Amino acid sequence: MTSTDGSDELLRSSVWQLLDDVGARTTAPGGGAVTGIVAALAGALATMCGRFADGESVSAGRRAEELQTKAASLAEADPIVYEAYVRARRDELDAETVSAALDEATRVPLEMAEVSAELVQIAGDLARSGNPRLRGDALTALFLAAAATRSATALVRENLADAGNDARLEIAAALLASVEAAEQTAQSDHQPLTSPPKPT
Repeated sequence: MTSTDGSDELLRSSVWQLLDDVGARTTAPGGGAVTGIVAALAGALATMCGRFADGESVSAGRRAEELQTKAASLAEADPIVYEAYVRARRDELDAETVSAALDEATRVPLEMAEVSAELVQIAGDLARSGNPRLRGDALTALFLAAAATRSATALVRENLADAGNDARLEIAAALLASVEAAEQTAQSDHQPLTSPPKPT
């Protein structure tokens, strides 16, 4: 990585370099960037499933590709906006500047949650109506996108912990509820896993 915050090369690094950067004793890249990357991976899987499908599932795959690109962009933006917020607090800038920086640091994970929640719906459709040979991949995309939604909404909650009754928290809660419903639907379509019997 060549930048001071690691953002401009985040998605151009090797997987090993990315793991090292995330695990380093620095605040960024952190949870937001990782969430965006997971969402982008979910989008890539859904895109692939769409390319092996017919009918409406093809257009679903194209939408997934758009969301993949959006998620990747948000992953790269997150360390930048978070660092700006940290710097504004550290430098004890005026309250309006700090508040604006916090709003931007909250906007990014909230958009991640919106992108991820839409990917959950697309992946669910692909699991039901897409190429049956790729149902496992579509379900993987669904569960990854669901995890990204949960992570993103958690970040929104953390950022707005002192905000009181904020409309953005209601948006996050609604996204989370829609994802949980989609996961339950996906799980109900399959035989539940059971533990092997204990030896007697």
